[in-house]
Amino acid sequence: MKLYRYFGRRFLQSFVRVFLILALLIFVIETLENIRGLSKYGVDFTEAFFLAATSAPSYILQTMPIIVMLSALAFCVGVARSNEFVVSRAVGVSALRSMAFPAFYALLLGLVAILFLNPLSATFSAKHSELRAQYTNSTRQAVSISQDGFWLRQKDEIGHTVIHAQSTNRFGTSLRDALALKFDEKGNLTSRTSSRTALLNNDEWIFTSGKHWDVSRGSLNPENTSETYSIRRFATDITPEQILDGYPKPNSIPIWDLPRVIRTIEVAGFSNLPYLIHFHIELARPLMLIAMTIIGAAFTLQNARLGNLGVSVFLALVCGFSLYFLQNLAMTLGEAGEIPVLVAAWAPPLSATLLALGLFLKFEDG
Repeated sequence: MKLYRYFGRRFLQSFVRVFLILALLIFVIETLENIRGLSKYGVDFTEAFFLAATSAPSYILQTMPIIVMLSALAFCVGVARSNEFVVSRAVGVSALRSMAFPAFYALLLGLVAILFLNPLSATFSAKHSELRAQYTNSTRQAVSISQDGFWLRQKDEIGHTVIHAQSTNRFGTSLRDALALKFDEKGNLTSRTSSRTALLNNDEWIFTSGKHWDVSRGSLNPENTSETYSIRRFATDITPEQILDGYPKPNSIPIWDLPRVIRTIEVAGFSNLPYLIHFHIELARPLMLIAMTIIGAAFTLQNARLGNLGVSVFLALVCGFSLYFLQNLAMTLGEAGEIPVLVAAWAPPLSATLLALGLFLKFEDG
């Protein structure tokens, strides 16, 4: 057990070094990109620094498989060059058993990423969007999702209008059980319009078969002056794309809130496939990190003893990055509904783990 713990500790040391290097690199690149892209808005170095600090955790979480693979490469190359694996094999300890503790630590790193890094990344992603909107003076999102439907807000000639609806169609052009509340420039309610169906067409809302209350006349009972209508129109600057993109991005929601958000979005009529894919990919992260660890070891241990270290590292990098992009491709296909959610999230890490184990056994045990 001392030998296994030693190998596990060496792997963790490699992980810490690679993690700090790549995290610093991501932070510096993000800071420079913010300075370059947002300088026209007057963003200075301090503001670019804070923006990078809030966006870096999300990128670090996305690159965790690559970080773990590079850590496994650094660990295996180090112990192979020092002949520690050769000595361990000489006393009857197979390379597969020697990699048990590094693989176990990769599993723990995946759990840490789920339980701690994911919520931290989600919190900072939401803060990043808020800071970016503040620094660039951009308008805030016009759509807000809640458990009782969703809300839209638009400006009018005088004041603004708030629209609440229970759900929409998948194109964002039709609302069910819509209610429009008009406010003046002082924030006072002036009218209330309800409709069973509201259509968005050519920069205008079309409310059909509803009822309208005018509350700006000072009447104590607006019901006395209410009127029913067949069609009622008013202009809008909201687009279907804004409605469909109004809900929060999956990476800005902590993993323990995702099941509730998935149900809420489904009830609201939006597609919840991106959220389902993201949820299952996060759950499959420990398996993906184990696969990356074994991939990093499968090539380097066998080839390093034969003197082909450069080729082995190159092959491991190609295999690891191919798996990373394969998972992204599967995620894209899953979000488009081309393949089932479970296949998109779990097939890449599961197949990669089995393939890496097969390569490892072939290289080490013939």
